[in-house]
Amino acid sequence: MDFEGEGDRTFNQDEVYQVVKESVDAVLTNASYLHAKVPQWQSMIVESILKRLATLNKPFKFVVTSMISQNTGGATHTAHTCFWDAETDGFAKYRFDNPTLVCLTTVYGMGI
Repeated sequence: MDFEGEGDRTFNQDEVYQVVKESVDAVLTNASYLHAKVPQWQSMIVESILKRLATLNKPFKFVVTSMISQNTGGATHTAHTCFWDAETDGFAKYRFDNPTLVCLTTVYGMGI
């Protein structure tokens, strides 16, 4: 892929969000919270996202985090602090929830 275009060197939040959403939904759509399954689900989500992002052939280093917890009705808050090049780097986040679980997944992309 040609990286001459400026669009290839800028983090495309919408494109990455779609990858994250599809990957998370594929794993968790019919899931009910089971503590023993959480590590497996997290691995499946992160690996799927990283594989799909790699196929985009973009000049980025990606970091993916995924947190799954039981949905008890309480609030879940996260915060992000990043020191990077705001012209090219970025992040995308996706929240999946159902009556039994909450999943917060974030992808950070840093240009290389």
